[in-house]
Amino acid sequence: MVADSLKSPETFWEYFRRSRLLKFALAFNLIYFFGVLVCFAILFLQGTLLDTVFTVDFRVFYESGQVFANTPGQIYEVNPNGLPFRYLPSFAGYMALFSFIPMIPLYLINVSLMMICNAGIVYFVYQVCLQNGVSAQTKNFERTLAVVFMVPQHIVNIMFGQITQLAILLVLVSLTILQSKDHDRIQWFFIVGVLIGLASTIKPFFLVFFVFLIPVSIGGRFGISVSLRHFAGVSIGFMLTMVPNLVYFILYPDALNEFLAINLTQSLTGQHSTSLTNLILAFAPNTQLIRLGIIVTIGGIILFRSYFGFLRTPQTQKSFLRHFTDMTFLVLLVYPDSWFLFLAVWYAFLAPSMLSLYDSPSISEDEMRKLDLLWSGSNNLLAFFWIGIVIHYLILGFDPIMPVWLLILYVLYQRAIARIASPQDTAGMGH
Repeated sequence: MVADSLKSPETFWEYFRRSRLLKFALAFNLIYFFGVLVCFAILFLQGTLLDTVFTVDFRVFYESGQVFANTPGQIYEVNPNGLPFRYLPSFAGYMALFSFIPMIPLYLINVSLMMICNAGIVYFVYQVCLQNGVSAQTKNFERTLAVVFMVPQHIVNIMFGQITQLAILLVLVSLTILQSKDHDRIQWFFIVGVLIGLASTIKPFFLVFFVFLIPVSIGGRFGISVSLRHFAGVSIGFMLTMVPNLVYFILYPDALNEFLAINLTQSLTGQHSTSLTNLILAFAPNTQLIRLGIIVTIGGIILFRSYFGFLRTPQTQKSFLRHFTDMTFLVLLVYPDSWFLFLAVWYAFLAPSMLSLYDSPSISEDEMRKLDLLWSGSNNLLAFFWIGIVIHYLILGFDPIMPVWLLILYVLYQRAIARIASPQDTAGMGH
């Protein structure tokens, strides 16, 4: 383990050189990266590659780019392996730029880039921690960073050819800008809007983050304050990334209904899910009305609770990290097609948020024990996610473990914020 540092804060590179766990995590990443490449080569030479999970998601991305280049109005008909294209149109447009490259080399390029993004995630989690007052001496600091680096879900993402790591990285970069006192200019807020817009293009559920980018605060007697510079920069940057999608849906209006149906009213038959929505639907009639009712009810409660606290907190005291963490809980608990791979998204924001609570000056021994329970429970979920998957596929046909586990962690997280965080950080949080 890393010895206590006499200098604080350190740069990430200084800390990395001292950290045996992070060096081990790097070696672990390199080993499984090369392992993926070796397995890929063997399967490719045997001619059995397309019968495995390798490239399964990347095929969807790649075909969407090909379709967009030739018949753009049909991108939501892409379904090469039972997995439909469920992203915003501009993502297919971006993939079309690379459609001239054969899929196999493009997949290998993507895998390599995602490994780089994975290292970038650890770097920016470290920066986010420093911005929230966390130091190298904070309890579980080194172990948490190592878990972020080695999160098991990234291994599967790599094999599938996913780009989740890129989406996480874009949001973390935007978070560091939002929390930085040195980036209080309109051009920086413009970059934040662009980054969240690009992340939402890759993973549409990141759209729920946008409401927390608008710096609105409600004071006494409903006085409303907002930074016009912040508001203008974020809004212009975000809308710039959304204009191509708006134009697309105007040109192909039927595609909008297809996009909404794929993401809200349809679900992947037989796919594992972490959501309370699907758990409830396992015991209730699975109609579009009931499905939407569950989504709106549970999602509305989580969103309203978080956003009300956001509005009640002065601009200089807003904790973007905690609200972003709330939204990752929302996605995992509500989105019908959320699944265990999204745990990598969730933990990238929960990890620094938990560490910031450990560093609270007001934390008591009893609260420390409860925070330890949240920390260990979160890490155990990452490690034992397969239990719910086994129950889903081999026993019940649905997963009752992961949704309930996540709900318990959400409650523990909210209670930790209410009891440990300083009063200004929890203003209006409903406790």
